[in-house]
Amino acid sequence: MRILQSLGLGAIAVVALAACGGSNKTAATVAASPTTASSATTVASGVATTASTTRSTTAGATGTKVNANSATRAELQAAFEAAGVTNAAQWAREVEEYRPYTADDPTWGRLRKELAKYNIASDVLEKIIATLAL
Repeated sequence: MRILQSLGLGAIAVVALAACGGSNKTAATVAASPTTASSATTVASGVATTASTTRSTTAGATGTKVNANSATRAELQAAFEAAGVTNAAQWAREVEEYRPYTADDPTWGRLRKELAKYNIASDVLEKIIATLAL
């Protein structure tokens, strides 16, 4: 199992084992190997659910921040919705479109300029910016 975890396959092995009836546990959780950001698989009542391994989200003090460069459109949209951003799907598309973002623009000036083309409300813009990380 330790070898599988070091290869990032520990969670897959547990899901496969449980799905095949190789485990009599009703709930099992396998933690990620130390080299992955976050990954866990939970098997409950014979149904496997996997939290995907992703380096695009980090927990922030005010909510969830997503990496502007690596988050999927769905992850961007979900984070924007959680932050109360109206038209989250539209803004997720726009943030995705103007990638990549660089660390040498800490105020998100380029993104602010691009989103301003759409007459974005200032409170919506600030919620979007507050939700993004690099």
